[in-house]
Amino acid sequence: MSVGLEILAGGIMGFVGSIPLAGPVALLVMTRGLSREFAQAKLIAAGASLAEGLLAAWVFAGLGLIYSRFPGLGQAIQWLSPAVLIGIGTWFFLRGVSRERTAAGTAARKGTGCSAFLAGFGLVMGNPAMIGTWGGAVAALEGTGLLQADPSGAVGFGIGVCAGVFSWFLLLLRLIRCHGDLVCAPALNVLVKCIGLGLALAGVVSLVSLLGLK
Repeated sequence: MSVGLEILAGGIMGFVGSIPLAGPVALLVMTRGLSREFAQAKLIAAGASLAEGLLAAWVFAGLGLIYSRFPGLGQAIQWLSPAVLIGIGTWFFLRGVSRERTAAGTAARKGTGCSAFLAGFGLVMGNPAMIGTWGGAVAALEGTGLLQADPSGAVGFGIGVCAGVFSWFLLLLRLIRCHGDLVCAPALNVLVKCIGLGLALAGVVSLVSLLGLK
């Protein structure tokens, strides 16, 4: 198995999978970028990229083996996923777009690089739905016959995913830096609130579905 092919596959999947802006990390990076806090936005993106690369590597290594040995883990993740969606969605709905665009606000955030990195890392690691997302992605990749998921290729795949996710966020921030002034702040605030509401409703629907299965 070619390590280069694993890195390439992971990079493409990480980049393409990060394009939708409906996720909490994308919203946070985007709002920080529009607030001209590009250093903070990059650190959040770096933390999220590392976490997603780790999760993708674990799934590629055979997370199904862990589920088979600890069946309760899968059930716990099923209940945690809607709770996380509801919490994150509600937070974005109530907060909207950050309006801390002043020089004083930016200066106050200096020295919080570690917090920004951990925020991005935690948003991904704290979202159990990411495991299911990458489980489906890896299964689809195996279905093409190009790669077979196994522990020996997990590191290369994880590196590729990390690089792909971070590359997309860098491109997004580059676009915001060049064209962010064209975005209408009130309209963006409404959009972020709507996406947050959508995430929360998706969590509620998922929770009701789980309760219906009991």
